[in-house]
Amino acid sequence: MKIALIIAVLVVLAVVALVFLRRAGYRGAIGFKNRHSAEIATIRLTGFSKPVDCRTLARGEHSFNYLGRQDIPDQVQIAWRLVGDTADRIATVSLSSVPKDAKDGELFFVLSSEATWSVEYAPQLQLDKLQKHE
Repeated sequence: MKIALIIAVLVVLAVVALVFLRRAGYRGAIGFKNRHSAEIATIRLTGFSKPVDCRTLARGEHSFNYLGRQDIPDQVQIAWRLVGDTADRIATVSLSSVPKDAKDGELFFVLSSEATWSVEYAPQLQLDKLQKHE
């Protein structure tokens, strides 16, 4: 009887630990949108536990990935090159507008027509807006 109780307690603790670990962190889409007039040749985003890379994004295009559970950092660094450029440009983008407890949704880094980066977060993936290139 005592062994059964110990096994039951261990199973409950294991389930609670798995649920807690599964829920922690952001699991949504991480991607890029190009609102600049020039085509982007390459993008590399660092600051998450895994770097995010993207190749060629024409004006109005977007790209996103699911990288698994990620902690939301305070800021990220983006290195990108426009088609025709010979060197990378680098920008630091604050994620202060993104809730630290975000679990799902979409997190897009947007290159504006002025060649500055901003972040757009939504708690749910908005496929209808993506299809309209918003």
